[in-house]
Amino acid sequence: MTAELFVSVLPGETRGALLRDDLLDELLILRDDAPPQAGDLFLARVQRFDKGLDGAFVDLGLERPGLLPRREMPEGPGGGVPPEGTALAVKVLRAPAEDKGARVSAKGISALAIKDLKAPARLGGGALVAVQGPLATLVARAAPQRVVCDDAALLKQLKDLVEGDCDFDLHSSGTPLFEAEGLEAEIEGLLSPRAELPSGGFLLVEPGRTLTAIDVNAGASDGRGGAEAQAKAVNLAAVPVIARQLRLRGLSGLIVVDFLAMKNPLDRKAVAAALRQAVADDPEPCQVFGVSPSGLLEMTRRRGRLPLHEILCRPCGFAGSGREKTPETLAYEALRATVAGALGQAVSKITLRAAPPVAAALKAGQAGALAAVERRLGRPVHVAADPLVETYELVLG
Repeated sequence: MTAELFVSVLPGETRGALLRDDLLDELLILRDDAPPQAGDLFLARVQRFDKGLDGAFVDLGLERPGLLPRREMPEGPGGGVPPEGTALAVKVLRAPAEDKGARVSAKGISALAIKDLKAPARLGGGALVAVQGPLATLVARAAPQRVVCDDAALLKQLKDLVEGDCDFDLHSSGTPLFEAEGLEAEIEGLLSPRAELPSGGFLLVEPGRTLTAIDVNAGASDGRGGAEAQAKAVNLAAVPVIARQLRLRGLSGLIVVDFLAMKNPLDRKAVAAALRQAVADDPEPCQVFGVSPSGLLEMTRRRGRLPLHEILCRPCGFAGSGREKTPETLAYEALRATVAGALGQAVSKITLRAAPPVAAALKAGQAGALAAVERRLGRPVHVAADPLVETYELVLG
């Protein structure tokens, strides 16, 4: 099985896509302004040790302190618990929830350039941090045979991470890397409820506040052999797609799958066993239970990083029941579209007309990314807020 890693960088955002045998298998989107997630790095300050929890509370600069278990404390020359006030570089093991802080570790983190930082602080941005956090974990797990990156500094860092034979390529063409590889369309598809099955059926994936519902539909699948045979065939075809969608969408917690009903208990056991096998290599531990006669299966997946829809979208509509892309997501999309449309073009002026929230994001949080795009194009990009524009429009003059 071949593994290729594609990494695309704009200031404030790093995206990694792992392809196995030309199929998108894992997706990583890192945003400096995103809520804390598993793998993120912080410069924490030790507050106090709790004997009952056998760990120390550490200030991460978040609403709640993190917990540093004793077994995750650094092995210093003197050993023991770091004194109160000690500054430590830590990695998030479990993201914070509404009622509890993050669980962190201070082990396995090499020296970071943090001498000018004051704890607590989030260590975000830059190639050095990127290759010691979630991206480094993905590289170690994937052992890619090819790495393509559009940032020379990060590509150099990645070369030090990959063991074994690997080809390294710097992407420098006018077409943005993910668009050139067809990955933008795949990411867009992951925000849709529908996922196609090779059998002609499809899934409907609906994340909710308390659980994620996945509905398996026969669609136009071949019904030869009778309803029972069709149900088993469609369900088995759905299993690897379900496992892949869980990884790519970053879904976690309680997941209920509504398979096509199967009367035969052996068929139900076979489908549950196939799903257990399909998620065995998932980076987040999964627990799969049996299939009921009506086709319902419950499973759980540990919460690691944020779900894709929470990174790229925000609630909208009645009682927040819908989702729309955030202004930050649209700002990054607009910048990539600007590079694709304007690089190498003989124009006197580049204007990006954008909805006011998107324009505000481009001038504030994404200002560094805008400056990077301007350097690449060799000319300024004029951002104009326009309430008549739904998202953004590129105007070349």
